[in-house]
Amino acid sequence: MRTTRVFDVANRLARAAGARARVSLRDEGGYRVYVILPRDIGAEAQLAVLDVLVTADRFGHDKAETVEGVWAEIDPEPEERA
Repeated sequence: MRTTRVFDVANRLARAAGARARVSLRDEGGYRVYVILPRDIGAEAQLAVLDVLVTADRFGHDKAETVEGVWAEIDPEPEERA
């Protein structure tokens, strides 16, 4: 079940970043996990975040003037798309 995978990614990402993970449904189906990174995140924590991100179907990084975050997307199972 993908929801188990989604919440596993969210939990691991939150622990790695030391920040709260937010889970949302995507319009196209599936889920997006988003974490705002602490400004003082260390190199070890950054590597831990990357280790989690690579387990997602897609991932990325957002940077604004005052905030930086990462996201991971999990696609729905084929039977969930119908």
